[in-house]
Amino acid sequence: MDRDGTINEMVYDETHGLLDSPRRPEQVVLIPGAAEFMCKARKMDYKLIVVTNQPGIAKGTLTVPELESVNQRLAELLAQEQKGAYWDSLYYCPHHPKGRPGMMSPYVKDCDCRKPKPGLLFRAASEMSLDLPSCWMIGDGLNDVQAAAAAGCRGILITSLKIEQLERFLELDAKVPIIIKPNLAEALSVIEKGLFT
Repeated sequence: MDRDGTINEMVYDETHGLLDSPRRPEQVVLIPGAAEFMCKARKMDYKLIVVTNQPGIAKGTLTVPELESVNQRLAELLAQEQKGAYWDSLYYCPHHPKGRPGMMSPYVKDCDCRKPKPGLLFRAASEMSLDLPSCWMIGDGLNDVQAAAAAGCRGILITSLKIEQLERFLELDAKVPIIIKPNLAEALSVIEKGLFT
């Protein structure tokens, strides 16, 4: 699973005028249904792995301790919402190919782990003994389902946009299989039925 926009709400960043990842624990808000989704998926014997891009580290707008405190708060909220709502492991990419102008950071680089590249998924598969073709990658961005396709697993895009709307402003690779669902509850129904069409 992706984190921001999938498990927790994005937050408005006044400095940059855009929706972004939470940077402080008090900004963390669960997306309705996320805890229930995680519990039900766990009952189906799925491991729950979170894979998230966190380019704020490379850009100097987020520190590793801040990221860890946000993750801790998210874990607390999930546990409060429903017993059994927790991830088995969380992987993050701290990199960005450009970073921020005038800033030097060891995290500014073109890596293999920043989605849509599949590095995080390959690492999770190796460390967690996952069979990627049997796995689902769920996220709110095309980079999530593109990473899924690159890693050889199935992708579900959580969005209220229809594929025709997406095609108006994004060129989709015909080889990337995408299931589009408006929320995690409907994504779960796809997984329960074992559908991928």
